[in-house]
Amino acid sequence: MITLYTTPSVWGIPSTSPACAKLETWLRIAKIPHKTDRTANIAAAPKGKIPFIEYQGKLVGDSTLIVEMFKEKEGIDIDSCLTSSERAISLAFRRMLKENTYWGIGYIRYFVDENWRIYKALLASMLGNNAPPEGWEPFLEELRQNYLNQMYVQGLGRHSSEEIYQITTADLQALSDFLADKPFFMGEQPTTLDATAYGYIGNIIKPPFTSPIVGYALKLENLCQHCDRMNQRFFSESELSG
Repeated sequence: MITLYTTPSVWGIPSTSPACAKLETWLRIAKIPHKTDRTANIAAAPKGKIPFIEYQGKLVGDSTLIVEMFKEKEGIDIDSCLTSSERAISLAFRRMLKENTYWGIGYIRYFVDENWRIYKALLASMLGNNAPPEGWEPFLEELRQNYLNQMYVQGLGRHSSEEIYQITTADLQALSDFLADKPFFMGEQPTTLDATAYGYIGNIIKPPFTSPIVGYALKLENLCQHCDRMNQRFFSESELSG
């Protein structure tokens, strides 16, 4: 049995990590039997991050590489119906979400003080630390600063709030324009792009964070409907904690 190591479900999404939500959804689309460990045990992660899986007695990290491994070793490809040009479009959008939109999500969580207070409390609960705030506060504040430093090195953190809004919402608008009135991004059936978009969009519109980026996303009705559609098709209400 494959074991997926991820984070707890909260705010009506399977994981507060877009990559974790993506991989769990992909496994369900692909109908790969697995069990889920939601303890967020990063210490055991082979690449020092989640998600990762235990597969044939080995720990395998990185959601993208895990998907590619299943294609190679198990012959499982939920994108087999796509043409070569559709695969190229899917890859481009997935790279956009992973390498660009991701940092906009991080900006919402780590940069905005009122959002950080909410997110910090969630992280503390995930650590399972019953110590008083002064016990975990320094660690989490260091985590925040490290993330903001990474965002600066990546480039997005060098911009003003208005510029970050412009950059991130352009990603969301592109996704909305491409989805249009289709049930799924590539047509009638969900593919890897749907799993990926769901993981990222869900982590923008579902958490209780305040941001113009969130407000913009909530106005893109087809993206919100897509998120709800993925919830209903692949997750039961009992699995998604509010």
